[in-house]
Amino acid sequence: MKKSLFIFLFLLGLFLPKVLAQNIARMRQDDNFSYLKLDTNRFKTWDESLKYLPFVKGSTISFGGEWREQYQSYTHVNFGDVPDNFTSENPHQIMHRVMLHANWEWSPKFRVFAQLNNTLRFLNDNPITSTLDQNALSLHQAFLEWNIHPNLSIRLGRQEYTWGVERLMALKEGPNTRQPYYGATVKWIDGNQKIDAFIANPIKQNTGVFDDVRSSEVVAGTIWNHTFSKKRDFFDVYYFFMESSLREYYLKKGFEARNTLGTRWYSEKKTFNYDLEVAGQWGHFNDLSIQAFLFVYDFNYEMKRHFFLGFSGNWVPGDVSNHDLQLNTFNTLYSRPPFGQTVSLNITNTLNISPYIRFSDNHKWMTTLRASLVQRASLRDGIFTPNMSALLPVLGRQIESNASGVADIFALDANYFANKHLTFQFELGYCKAGNYLKETGPGKDVHYFATRAAYKF
Repeated sequence: MKKSLFIFLFLLGLFLPKVLAQNIARMRQDDNFSYLKLDTNRFKTWDESLKYLPFVKGSTISFGGEWREQYQSYTHVNFGDVPDNFTSENPHQIMHRVMLHANWEWSPKFRVFAQLNNTLRFLNDNPITSTLDQNALSLHQAFLEWNIHPNLSIRLGRQEYTWGVERLMALKEGPNTRQPYYGATVKWIDGNQKIDAFIANPIKQNTGVFDDVRSSEVVAGTIWNHTFSKKRDFFDVYYFFMESSLREYYLKKGFEARNTLGTRWYSEKKTFNYDLEVAGQWGHFNDLSIQAFLFVYDFNYEMKRHFFLGFSGNWVPGDVSNHDLQLNTFNTLYSRPPFGQTVSLNITNTLNISPYIRFSDNHKWMTTLRASLVQRASLRDGIFTPNMSALLPVLGRQIESNASGVADIFALDANYFANKHLTFQFELGYCKAGNYLKETGPGKDVHYFATRAAYKF
């Protein structure tokens, strides 16, 4: 039955009408269907007929949404390190997501955007330990936007944030439930310059119906983006500030006030592409002074039309000593999973090299075959999950270790964009556990398989 459904959806994607203009954005509040206003005599497809409907007092309202189904299968999830109440360390599951939104435009200056979220998990009998897996029904976004000037706008309310390649602020698109915030955002754009500034509380999501609450964490920041004249080279400068009592560093909890200042230089759609990011952090955690930094790089070269050979990696040192007055652990704030869904592993306290091969025709296919060889950068610090929860060490087990090897991760990620509505994704991953995982935990090798179909309108 599942196989037949997948084949049906695949064939449906092949024969659905192809639309050249891509108007559906990754963040649905950024959808652009303005061409419908410019050509009022144009024949509208069924989904286009949901855009710019007449509403009260001359206003218009638009509707849209997404339906996504994902199947995942793990062997030795989390390296076999699972809670005692788990029934299996080899789960398989269906991850279901439906998101519906409405955009109410009072005038060119004002609009209200609202989005509902429904995410559920099936087949897996293990207890739900992450709200990224399930949130039965929530008001995911609800904000008011005021365009003060053609170049300047203010956004207030419940909203999503993402910048760059999501090394610090991410949508969490890969998991089942995306991450929203309560915040205030100012956006300015003028030609090749853009500035975003914001202050927000992350939303602590729960698994029930309309039971999400505002987190005690505070995050604020500003991001300046400059596009060079040829529009293929870019430069970012950013600053973030975070206050939290929810993070833990090497079995210690406390109050954290952390500043992050960084820069990123990168290019897109060239024969030779580059991405360099450097960031430093300072502040305090309890009575410890924070001094940490991040260095990430990614280079690729088009060896043959659409085929790229790449080399990427990072150096993100961890804490140097547990007995001095410093904390050298870099906090990646609200990052995406940097190694995909195979393992819930962060780049904090890692030295990693990742060669890869990629096929990208900029239209239908994006396929990447990657190897990531990951070691601990500091032997006096542990390793973390992407949301900065401590992965290792764990109380009650061996804490100290001189082993540096964390994991060798091999992953295949294939994406097919049938048209602007329908996409398919296939993931295959294998992670060979290193000596550090074996000394401080079960340290079992991980096998991962996933397939995903998503329809947007």
